[in-house]
Amino acid sequence: MVIPLSQIDLGGKARVVWIASPPDMARRLRDLGFTPEEEIRCVLAGRPGGMRAYLVQGAVIGLREQNSREIFVEAAQSPQTHDAAADTRSG
Repeated sequence: MVIPLSQIDLGGKARVVWIASPPDMARRLRDLGFTPEEEIRCVLAGRPGGMRAYLVQGAVIGLREQNSREIFVEAAQSPQTHDAAADTRSG
C-alpha cells in the first residue's frame, strides 16, 4: 500500500514510489536521495506536525511535515514483524 512518508513510524522503513512536490522541490528531494526504490528509515521524530529525520543513502536528512507528505512510499516489512507473524501461524 502506498502512503505518505509522513505516516512511517519512528524506526520504520519504506521504499520511495514517487514524489508529488512542485518541480523545484521534487528535484531537490531527488538530489538528497529520495529517488524511486530507495530505502528510507525514519530515525528521529519531533512533535506531531514538526520535523522528522530520515536515513537516506547513509545520510540523515531532516524534512518538514509538508515535504514528507509529498513523498509517497511503500512501507517495508521488518524481518522481526515477519517472524512474529510466522510464529503465530505455525503455533
